[in-house]
Amino acid sequence: MDAPGSDILFSKDPLVFTNPKLINIGEYCVRDFQVHTNVPINSQNLAPYEEDDNIVSCMDVEYNYDMKITKTGKFLIEFHVPSAFFGSIIGSKGVVRRKIEQDTHTSIKIPRQGEEGDVIITGGNERDVIRAKSRVDIIIWQTRDKHPLTHFVSVPMVSDMIKHNFDIFKANLLTGTMIRGLDASMFQNPNKLHLTIATLVLLDEVEQNQAVQVLKQCKEEIINPLFTSVEPLRITLRGLEIMNDDPTNVDVLYGKVSVNPPKYNDCFQKVADGIVNYLANKGLVRRQYESVKLHVTLINSLFRKTNTDSKQKREPFDSTLILEKYKNFHFGEEDLNYIHLSVRFTTSEGAYYDALTTVSIK
Repeated sequence: MDAPGSDILFSKDPLVFTNPKLINIGEYCVRDFQVHTNVPINSQNLAPYEEDDNIVSCMDVEYNYDMKITKTGKFLIEFHVPSAFFGSIIGSKGVVRRKIEQDTHTSIKIPRQGEEGDVIITGGNERDVIRAKSRVDIIIWQTRDKHPLTHFVSVPMVSDMIKHNFDIFKANLLTGTMIRGLDASMFQNPNKLHLTIATLVLLDEVEQNQAVQVLKQCKEEIINPLFTSVEPLRITLRGLEIMNDDPTNVDVLYGKVSVNPPKYNDCFQKVADGIVNYLANKGLVRRQYESVKLHVTLINSLFRKTNTDSKQKREPFDSTLILEKYKNFHFGEEDLNYIHLSVRFTTSEGAYYDALTTVSIK
């Protein structure tokens, strides 16, 4: 059924072609096309990343369709999809794919199980092919949202000074007045302290290369113009904040950061925002906010280790005393030399995460 008052061929909104049910996911409203599948995602029992909330907003993605016409006059789109998504697009006994094909009068060709390759959609007219492509995109976005994060864009905050002061901070909290809900396992590993810019799900080499190219593009178009012939830059980690308004029930406590010299604070913020915008336009991350909240996670209730079921409800802690006593605690400084595309669950020779790539600030 055609969407009233809109032509999909001239709209950036891929969802205008139907009248779906509206559902809410967090702060976002999503159109439900009734193409959900119960195909399980192989999460390998990965623990959640401390900021594992980056779903993709449909309205953030660039739509550059490379439409082809076959010798028989059919319209065709061929595009890369990680094999991890094939099951969700096909559905149990092929029901999801058949439903899309029937609704859009198209044919959808997907590589066989265990194979890699492009998804090919063929139809009698351009409009039908784009409709089918949009339906497939939504399934991919919903499935990606459920997948554990694999990578993140970061700035390492692991200078000797920062690690030393973080260890003092941790020891003082664990040996001082008892704090409700606080446990030693909830503190970040001092060798993995980092400033977070964006979190990603990159499921194959193609997506990883795409993220690498995005960072290179940011280097040329954003970083270089802002940081031409600058003096040495450092990031200061000083002070504490929480992620909610109630200090007695906190899941994440983080350190505040600033750039030194201060005149480059705005420049670095523009770099962080630009990276997220570029990644969002490629469909790899979601724009959560207008501007990236620059911070270093110090304590997170998701890190808590227990002897019981790992799926138990998240238990917050009381940060009141911590904020009162250490509100302006100075952890130290780190050189701001490069931005790191980090591989989750890895450890490099230097004890930080392995890098998929790095881009220099200077």
